[in-house]
Amino acid sequence: MSDFILIIFSAAIINNIIVLEILGADPALAFLRRMDVASGLSLTMCILLPLVTVSCYLLETYLVIPLQLEYLEIFIFVAVIVLIIWCLKLWGQNSNPGFTRLFNVFLPFAGINTTILGTVLLNHKLVHGLIHSLAFSIGSALGFSLILLMMTAINERLEVSDVPRPVRGIPILLITLALISMAFSGFTGMFTG
Repeated sequence: MSDFILIIFSAAIINNIIVLEILGADPALAFLRRMDVASGLSLTMCILLPLVTVSCYLLETYLVIPLQLEYLEIFIFVAVIVLIIWCLKLWGQNSNPGFTRLFNVFLPFAGINTTILGTVLLNHKLVHGLIHSLAFSIGSALGFSLILLMMTAINERLEVSDVPRPVRGIPILLITLALISMAFSGFTGMFTG
């Protein structure tokens, strides 16, 4: 159980997918305008990322590798992402009206998010087992959410601050993301998962 927690912490803080791998930085910068939008995308990623990663792991282990279809992995992973998004959208419309808005608005954005495919490919590269894949995907989703919510809160403060004209907008956000990346690099070496 402690390995499970360590992998989650490592994926969220130490090996954060946005800070370390630069995966998902575009959506993190695109959805910074309002906190409710950022929290909706974060919740969607926390639901979607573990489902996709575990599904891709199971498909790869029990279908792709035994049938020697490794050359089709990325195509299969993208197809799984689209299929899970479609199923979640149908489930949200039919069963829970509260999730209907969340899934209708944020699932298309989450589907084109590089964080999902990037996490699946990183999990494949790290050769995790099923439980470790689940922990890695939960940690990646929490790390993505952490950075997205932090950047949104910082952006709200920067909009009312007196920022010099040449660095307003995206330049100051990239500088801020670089400073956050340097702060997160201080956790490197604590432990790895």
